[in-house]
Amino acid sequence: MQSDKFMSRRKFEANRWAVSSMLAAVLVATCPAVFGQMQSINSAPEPARDAQIENTQAAEVPQEIKGPVKVTIQADKLTGFLPPRALGLASSVGDSHLMDPLMPQILQSSGVTTLRYPGGRYSDNFHWSTYKSSPWQGKSAAYSPSDDFGHFVGLMDQFGTGVLTVNYGSNLDGSVGGTPQEAAAWVAYAMGDPASTVAIGKDASGHDWQTAGYWASLRAAQPLPTDDGMNFLRIGHPNPVLIKYWEVGNEVYQNGYYGGPGNEEDLHAPYPPDAKDNEKQRRKNPNLSPQAYGKALLDYSKAMKAVDGRIKVGAALDIPLSGDWSTSEWIQDPISGKYAQSGFSVEAAGRGGAHKDFDAGIDWDKNVLAVAGKDIDFVSLHWYTGDTTQASNFQSLDNTKTLMEPEDGWPKILSALSDLIQKNCGENAKNIQVLVTELGLKSYIKIPDPIVPALFAADAYTTLIAVSPNIDWNDMRNGGFLDDDNKPGPIYFALQMVRRAAAPNDRVVATTSSNPLLTVHAFARGDGNIGIMLINKDSKNNATVKITVSGANLAAAGQRFDYGKNNPPTQYMVPGVAATGLGGSFTVTVPSYTITDLVIPKAQ
Repeated sequence: MQSDKFMSRRKFEANRWAVSSMLAAVLVATCPAVFGQMQSINSAPEPARDAQIENTQAAEVPQEIKGPVKVTIQADKLTGFLPPRALGLASSVGDSHLMDPLMPQILQSSGVTTLRYPGGRYSDNFHWSTYKSSPWQGKSAAYSPSDDFGHFVGLMDQFGTGVLTVNYGSNLDGSVGGTPQEAAAWVAYAMGDPASTVAIGKDASGHDWQTAGYWASLRAAQPLPTDDGMNFLRIGHPNPVLIKYWEVGNEVYQNGYYGGPGNEEDLHAPYPPDAKDNEKQRRKNPNLSPQAYGKALLDYSKAMKAVDGRIKVGAALDIPLSGDWSTSEWIQDPISGKYAQSGFSVEAAGRGGAHKDFDAGIDWDKNVLAVAGKDIDFVSLHWYTGDTTQASNFQSLDNTKTLMEPEDGWPKILSALSDLIQKNCGENAKNIQVLVTELGLKSYIKIPDPIVPALFAADAYTTLIAVSPNIDWNDMRNGGFLDDDNKPGPIYFALQMVRRAAAPNDRVVATTSSNPLLTVHAFARGDGNIGIMLINKDSKNNATVKITVSGANLAAAGQRFDYGKNNPPTQYMVPGVAATGLGGSFTVTVPSYTITDLVIPKAQ
């Protein structure tokens, strides 16, 4: 599933967003004071991670909150931390507003520290050194004029860092699959020393990718008076751009190996002249197989790390569950009129609607890891979720089931993935990290209540950080973060509420809740305060929450932030109010469908 629209881009309109002087003042005044610049994001040491990848059991969900909810917080029992790159977001080279002047402050205000680049399906035909795309069956991607990597570096310098997806699908001239040399040259441009003599060499097509120093010198240089076509890479940046995570390809498992038209470009096997023949020619082609990708992944990693051994290189994996909902569609039984999901059940299969590769995700992951698992640093997952209601003929979101996915669906995915890693990665299994480089709700589901994705996102981010150093919401524009006028949406404020509760590297502490419709996350903050996030997933009832905090002596007064359907934000900020009657044992009311943050100092 893709968040960007590959063959089109938003109409480029110069100066479309005229920001009022009052709004600009709000962002400029609040961002540095509240959130600060993320200058140390790549250099600061991260705390040791206590949480391990493990299987957990989902709780049975009540229909509503009745009576008080008991919450416990053990402030001295540390279970993890908020990784500095955790609050991520997908960007796109097709976004004509990505380089708007106030974007750095907007991102800081939201709490975002990391942008994924170049974005979804763009990645496997994106050539960073020319800022051009490879044609894909006669069509080419359109880029915004100012979203090249040189400009992107300038954006990162002002707010945080990035996770980069290197091109696996196509080489520079679009004749065959992607090359390790092109990826290695990108590492050199970002992180290399101008004095480096490390040779990158020629790719399989004969293109010479020079040395690491060549690309680093280009980064450090000032633009020429007469542009030779490379000035977009001459950015006067002598210091390296520290990018830690580099993933090889985007959703490579959708290259057509398992059938269908193939949603991801992969020229490791040729395309037929007519796209309708894709399945016939490409299905089960060994050059598109997980084994072939695994072998290529090792070549990419070797070439990229020869330039800079500090980076981490990872694999694109699918959700490792049979008949995953992301690859299935609802069908209606012509006799009973009831709906079932094709590819998800035996009953659906009996009606001829079964997905052609019921276990495709498991097969891809297992075989990629069998080949490359002993040498890679991380795996990248895309998690799109969202159940639907029978009352809507399975068209609209089932709010309660969806809101429980961080506690129910995610553990199942993690357990299956952990099993594959343990079986296929040998001693390296303990080192492999899990990045969720696309997170979102399924795009085809109608969302009647826009606050629900925000509740889901806040819970998902604070749940996934137990094992994931980076989580990226799937779309900056169409996924509820910003609209095309840079006005914030529910996902923007969900991330801001996470950031209100904790800063990068703050420690996660143990919590319990007596009702799964009231979720709690808590943090022992670096500033000495305790941050508490409460999420009421009941659409109708306010929750009376009785909180007991052990392991810390807390003050009676603090600060409170509320974001929900009846607690709208002010422009770009969720305002805080003074909170009293707190301490080690207290009661608060959390309105229905609301995220409530409490920040409580230690007692003096």
